[in-house]
Amino acid sequence: MQYLWKRLLIILFLISIFFNQTLATEIDNTKLLILDKSSSSKYELEFSKSYQFRNLSFELISCNNIVFDKYLDTAALIKISQNDNIFIGWFFKYTDELNLYSNKIYEISLTDC
Repeated sequence: MQYLWKRLLIILFLISIFFNQTLATEIDNTKLLILDKSSSSKYELEFSKSYQFRNLSFELISCNNIVFDKYLDTAALIKISQNDNIFIGWFFKYTDELNLYSNKIYEISLTDC
C-alpha cells in the first residue's frame, strides 16, 4: 500500500512541475494598429515575439498592466527597427499621447497586450 502512495505522490509531483512549466512559458500576444499616412490605410498586426511589416521590424520585449489608484492602462515595451534606426520604447493602450515613436509614414498604436 505504501508503494502505491509513493507512486501516486511522484506522479502528482511530476504533473505539478509540468503544469507550472506550461504556465511559465505562456507567451504574451500583442496587437498593434498601424496607420499608413501615405495611403490612408489601416493595418492590424498580432504577434507574440517578433513581426516584419514592410521595412519595419517589431519585437515584443515586455507587456504589463499598470494599476495606480483608479488608473488602469496596458503598456508594451516594443523594439522597432527600420533600416539602421532602432527605437525601443513603451506603447500605451489608453494613453496614446505617451507613445513616443514618430515616423513620417506610419502612426502606431497599441490596441491589446
